[in-house]
Amino acid sequence: MDQRAAILDFARAISIDAGEILLQGFRSPGMTVSYKGVSNPVTSVDQASEEFLYRKIRDRYPDHGIVAEEGHRANGHGEYLWYVDPLDGTTNFAHGVAHFSVSIGVFSKSESRVVAGIVYDPCRRELYSALAGEGAFLNGEGIRVSASDDLSRSLVATGFPYDKNISDKNNLAQFNRILPRVQCVRRFGSAALDLCYVAAGRFDTYWEMKVSPWDIAAGCLIAEEAGGIVTRFDGRPYDVEVPEVLAANPLLHGLFLGLLAHG
Repeated sequence: MDQRAAILDFARAISIDAGEILLQGFRSPGMTVSYKGVSNPVTSVDQASEEFLYRKIRDRYPDHGIVAEEGHRANGHGEYLWYVDPLDGTTNFAHGVAHFSVSIGVFSKSESRVVAGIVYDPCRRELYSALAGEGAFLNGEGIRVSASDDLSRSLVATGFPYDKNISDKNNLAQFNRILPRVQCVRRFGSAALDLCYVAAGRFDTYWEMKVSPWDIAAGCLIAEEAGGIVTRFDGRPYDVEVPEVLAANPLLHGLFLGLLAHG
């Protein structure tokens, strides 16, 4: 087994274990919620999941770097950097809504791209995975983006930034421009799963601004490996450190670029 396949297998195993931590804490009386911002929550379960994942990665790959949402960092000197979201969809989780995930993307420094990704939905026992150049999978079965070319019948997804109440760059203009032209827009609250739903052909398109690297690192690779086109709003290739993403099937991507181009 080559190194990347071994990394993916390890990420798969620890994401499932982290998912069990999330399920044990979900709707539990012992869960606590605090806020990093006015509408940006963090729970005690986020922190427990991150501590578990951080410890496992450091023990297995001590020379790898780690950037995790709740603050764990490791400045490894090796080839790979792990982007870890221990609980993507914290607002859902904190309110008892069963739609959240664990997201792990592994970035190659020499190739300047994500090369392995796992997104695990513990509520549905759905595990999405991809290695660069080897396709995308859901529970081991290959997945593919939709073949829809009809904008008016497309089901699309988006999200809104936590500072939407104080910033003019809040996605409302884009939302209002796109909503009348599509069948419907969904806002499910987990960027990682939105990208995976594009990969699986459930959503035709997903866009969002002010996303963080741990939100999209794994999902962008999975969507791309499923045949999707994943870019910034101006059409340039996506970069996990650039906080905007558009993922769509090839037949709709250009149309959405046009809708997003007006700012």
